[in-house]
Amino acid sequence: MGSDRINILYLIDYFRGTGGTETHLARLVVGLPPETFRCSVVAFDLGTNALLDGLRANGIEVVHLPVGREYVPNAAVQAWRLATLIRRNRFDIVQTFHQKADTYGALIAWLSGARHLISSKRDTGYLRKPLHMFLNRRLRFMFEAFIMVAEAVRIAVVANDRLPVARTTTIYNGVDLSRFVVPSSDERAEARKHFGFATEDFVVGMVAAFRAEKNHEVFFDALSRAAEAIPSLRVLAVGDGPLLAEVRERVRGTALGERTMFAGEVADVLPYLWSMDVACLTSVHEGFSNAVVEQMAVGLPVIVSDVGGSAEAVVNGENGFVVPPRDAQALSRALVEMHADPARAAAMGHASRRRAVERFSLEKMCADHASLYLSLVRRPRGEK
Repeated sequence: MGSDRINILYLIDYFRGTGGTETHLARLVVGLPPETFRCSVVAFDLGTNALLDGLRANGIEVVHLPVGREYVPNAAVQAWRLATLIRRNRFDIVQTFHQKADTYGALIAWLSGARHLISSKRDTGYLRKPLHMFLNRRLRFMFEAFIMVAEAVRIAVVANDRLPVARTTTIYNGVDLSRFVVPSSDERAEARKHFGFATEDFVVGMVAAFRAEKNHEVFFDALSRAAEAIPSLRVLAVGDGPLLAEVRERVRGTALGERTMFAGEVADVLPYLWSMDVACLTSVHEGFSNAVVEQMAVGLPVIVSDVGGSAEAVVNGENGFVVPPRDAQALSRALVEMHADPARAAAMGHASRRRAVERFSLEKMCADHASLYLSLVRRPRGEK
């Protein structure tokens, strides 16, 4: 390798918005030390978004190789283009994200002579079909390492894909602690004023795409139950998605209609977080949420459903509450409890910030990846 930088190619199925995996990847490639690593990204489905603009502004090459189905003539054309790219650049490491990259993309990379392959597992595999598990098991030999986003994800994926435990490592998502900070009293007041919240309002928020697995139905059911005990309750729902219109229409006809602000997808989530008193995530399936660690970093107590790695971020009773998934009554009780004891809620918020600093910093996330990359390229070829 000499004095040359380590050349890394990231393969991702889709990069069309600012979802969790896209955000994670963007933070990682910009956060790695450029004097040591040279990063490129290939997406099989690419759309214009702010994250891409940021990558390109930092000199990261982003290539679109449009691949829909893997078994049509176009897939063969794109496979040839990807193989040519890999051979020309002589990548030291190819890291894959999502199912198509894990199979179609990884196989092309392996056949094209990529030196080291890594698979990044972002969820427990709840959407994978039997064919996906079959392929993952058959192709696992190609990968020298599997990065898991949480311990719960590691346990599930090791069992489902029958992975060798020795090749797995857990690296949590990281948050930029210099940007996601606890607001001053003036910053908090300004944010709340901007969104029309009064000082005495109790603002409960959720930042999540309106998709079935995020389970906004339970979120709003719990809020409806809590509303009678919390007259000052206000709701802030941040995110876009296929179910947004349906949920908005349903809430409009309830007592929460006038209390709820649907923000949609936002360019900067920070002022929305600063205006909240407590944040929630009611997912029925989850890997490890970027939104949750961002909420912790700004000093919010957080209530999460006990799925995926959420309970690895939120310690029940310490920096928030962990409730059973699909249990609106449990979420409602937790909200009422937080509202009734502001001092305890504030202490939980302080604990959230401390926990984010200690365990979920962007610097730690990038350093852990860098350490893994260096260990691979320094390992004798063929050694697993």
